Amino acid sequence: QVGGDYYDAIRLDNERVLICIGDVSGKGVQAALLMANLQAFLQSISKQNNDLISASNLLNDLVSDNTSDGRFITFFWGVLNDKTKDFESVNMGHNPPLLIRNGEIIKLKLGGMLMGVMPTITPYRSELNKLMSDDILIMFSDGITEAMDEENSEYSDEKLEELAISLKTMSANEILQKILSDVRKFTHGIEQSDDITALVVKVI
Repeated sequence: QVGGDYYDAIRLDNERVLICIGDVSGKGVQAALLMANLQAFLQSISKQNNDLISASNLLNDLVSDNTSDGRFITFFWGVLNDKTKDFESVNMGHNPPLLIRNGEIIKLKLGGMLMGVMPTITPYRSELNKLMSDDILIMFSDGITEAMDEENSEYSDEKLEELAISLKTMSANEILQKILSDVRKFTHGIEQSDDITALVVKVI
């Protein structure tokens, strides 16, 4: 089987880690090939030491030049500084990741248009959050929130957010497994039409 979801964590230097998640429109081999191109572009760009906004503009231009048939990618990425706990991010039309702090949710929405629709005209924007101890960052694809049960009801953003807030005392891996388990329980094992992908970070 092949899919169009992608996630990664790339160590940039002793202090910074690049974290990302993406989802290609469509299914099958073509979607997987486009995502493979994105991965190659990302590996190359991550070595150039550009600022995140310039890197986002470049990444979109590269993907746009290699996209056909109206395909696009929803994408979110950010750079986490282990030392300062600064997290700068850009959202390219992806499901807003959930930053959970003290029982409240901050949605990381700032960025710009979907990746690959057209070359960059208006530069992307980034947002900077200083993470704190016990903060939880949940990144996910729409395969989670749009997972269907036998009555064609969606799992929904609301259900994910409610669950996420209740998991604040767990480790990152425990949170991830609980989310995936809850989605499986909701769908009763019914085969889903979309990939299910999530990435969880917890600040200690």
